[in-house]
Amino acid sequence: MNKQYPKGEGAMFVNDKKTNDKQPDFRGNVEISSAQLKELLLMAKANQAHPVADFKLKMQIASWNRVAKTTGAEYMYLSTEVYNPESAPAPAPAPAPAPAPVLFDEDVPF
Repeated sequence: MNKQYPKGEGAMFVNDKKTNDKQPDFRGNVEISSAQLKELLLMAKANQAHPVADFKLKMQIASWNRVAKTTGAEYMYLSTEVYNPESAPAPAPAPAPAPAPVLFDEDVPF
């Protein structure tokens, strides 16, 4: 069974206010859902309990090129998920070995 990860979404548009090469080519935003925020906070709290020196929170981002229906403007649709390798499903445990057969020696005299 696949785990459903909380998702967020957003968009990036061409920066039409760009006046020099040091400014970004695209601008936009991403909305983080409350479920994503809760997962990020849980990860941060877990790091406080067992600190990792270079701890960073990560988001996975996927992007699709789209065209706005109302304006015809091209933009990138973004979908986000919290990157948490520890929440990945654990591999199934190896099956337990079959119990060894119990051998009785019927020649024991008592």
